[in-house]
Amino acid sequence: MLISHKNKFITIDIPKTGSRSLRETLYPLGIVDVVGEPILNAKFYQHGTADQCAQSLLQDGNKFSDYFSFCLVRNPWDRYFSFFKYFKTYAQKFEDKDPSIKWGAAEINQGEYCVSLFKDHTNEQVMRSIIINHQAQSDFFTNQSGEVIVNHIASFENINEEFEIFCKQIGIQSLNLKHGNKSKNFLDKKHFFTNELIDLVADKEEVVIKLKGYKF
Repeated sequence: MLISHKNKFITIDIPKTGSRSLRETLYPLGIVDVVGEPILNAKFYQHGTADQCAQSLLQDGNKFSDYFSFCLVRNPWDRYFSFFKYFKTYAQKFEDKDPSIKWGAAEINQGEYCVSLFKDHTNEQVMRSIIINHQAQSDFFTNQSGEVIVNHIASFENINEEFEIFCKQIGIQSLNLKHGNKSKNFLDKKHFFTNELIDLVADKEEVVIKLKGYKF
């Protein structure tokens, strides 16, 4: 997540929805006061939910509702497939000891996890594990009562247009959004989703599917 006290905005960064692009575009402007940390128990976690953010802000005497809150959601089948491609690519990079990555403790742990995810498992088993073990997108923009507390839920599929709306709302000049962490389309998701997995996603992501009209 990103928080600006001066421009009064918060981005709730759902994994695999373009959050890195937001970070790489907004941070250099000098208007971001808080950058979420990639540590689960951090006060402001990089991929924390809106509800978690609201509770942390209260500790500092701030109200979540005083900020323009923004998040991006994505076709859920595409999103889970993006996880699959990322883990598969990272596993290969780890086994090849790819020199483009600085292999510190965190990177090694991630590599070992990605390798173990695919070892002795079929693609279907891996995909099922990914779907089951990652939060539904609605968890990020609702509170514990299931009420939507984010001001604008944008569509990843229209990310450039949505970012223009965001810039206008927070009072900054319209910017070209940097596209960071873009994965290569070397696989077709239709080959990796059985009917069972399609339905599993449909049940888990019912809220966002109804909200945006997503289809497989």
